Amino acid sequence: MFKAMLLICSLVHGSGDGAQCFQLNDTLAPDGYTTEKKCRVRVKEMADMITSIIPYPHTIKYKCENKTRRTRIEKIQ
Repeated sequence: MFKAMLLICSLVHGSGDGAQCFQLNDTLAPDGYTTEKKCRVRVKEMADMITSIIPYPHTIKYKCENKTRRTRIEKIQ
């Protein structure tokens, strides 16, 4: 499962001493999406919504974090 997240940094919503950054997590599918492609589509939707709310200048970064990675099994000797 791929979890959709955005990191938004804005000079406008900061405290005046630099950029204020905050993370947004997807609430439509909090457990994630089955494919990375579906996650990226959702991230684009989220970014479009944020762009209409937070004025420029701002920077938006995204991440589709794979939450179902298998752990490596090591041999015990």
